[in-house]
Amino acid sequence: MSETAQGQEHYEARISEIRERVVGMYTKVPWPGTRETDEEMGWRLRCLGITPDDFTDKQVVEVGCGTGDYALWYATHGAGHVTGVDLSDGSLAKANQKVKDNSIENAKFVKQDVLKMDLPDNHFDYAFSVGVLHHTGDPFRGFQEMVRIAKPGGIVIVSLYNNYSRFLLNVRQRICRFLGGDDIHARVRWGKRLFPFSVRKLNKRYHGLNYEEILYDTYGFPHETLHTGNEILKWFDKTGIEYMGSFAPLRFQDYPYIFSLPEYKEFRKSFDGFPVMRAVGNGLSKMLGGKDKITDRKFKRPSALNTILCQLAWVPFGLRISCFTLAGRKVR
Repeated sequence: MSETAQGQEHYEARISEIRERVVGMYTKVPWPGTRETDEEMGWRLRCLGITPDDFTDKQVVEVGCGTGDYALWYATHGAGHVTGVDLSDGSLAKANQKVKDNSIENAKFVKQDVLKMDLPDNHFDYAFSVGVLHHTGDPFRGFQEMVRIAKPGGIVIVSLYNNYSRFLLNVRQRICRFLGGDDIHARVRWGKRLFPFSVRKLNKRYHGLNYEEILYDTYGFPHETLHTGNEILKWFDKTGIEYMGSFAPLRFQDYPYIFSLPEYKEFRKSFDGFPVMRAVGNGLSKMLGGKDKITDRKFKRPSALNTILCQLAWVPFGLRISCFTLAGRKVR
């Protein structure tokens, strides 16, 4: 066997091992148990430069759908049809139960590997992934798959753990991994014992509905990678994606506009458990509200320096802003 073939075999074995461990955990402890999606989507999409026209009556796909809350939000807010892709049987069971309970006819969930989807090229108008690719063995490969199945002119949105804002939480996670080793249940017990305050804060953000799920998603996960804004912008350049917006913004110049948006009033409910963030956000909203003409703004691509400085500003709020999101349009 050639050296190249051996390297590929080792790579695929590593990917397979990570997949098995991650899927195993999320099958036993699906994430999230429940989510108040309405309170966050309006402001998030405005910050990304997304308008309802981008998904209304369109073919939408969620790559790594988990229990289906985001996919079903689009299905009930104008999308023509929504496909959710995941490998976790436990998560898919919850997603399908929600479809049944709410009699939703324009959504389906399929069991597939997000790194190698059995979906056609250039098919979907709108492809998105929220907090999933960093749990695979090759996030960029997963992103390339998203771009492959998106139509030219279609939207691609990816949300990943941030290397800056996740810094303080990552220190806690490393302590739990050191103490608990490969036993994810032991890691969770250490997280619950050593850092109860942070878990309670996160559970308040989900209005007290996801305590056990949060423990496993925060301290028990088998694998994750951390990413930066400039790294994802390079992904965009490599795959022909034109930048549209980010959440949180990666340009300081965009903050006055986003805090003047009326959608922020609903989003601030998600700051339960984070009173300092709520106070800062409310103060900015009150100060800036009505001072900027509310339109659907096209955001400029952030410079490398602005991107770094904004991410540094996220560090004190990393428990709440551990994921960041970039949106773009496929131009080739």
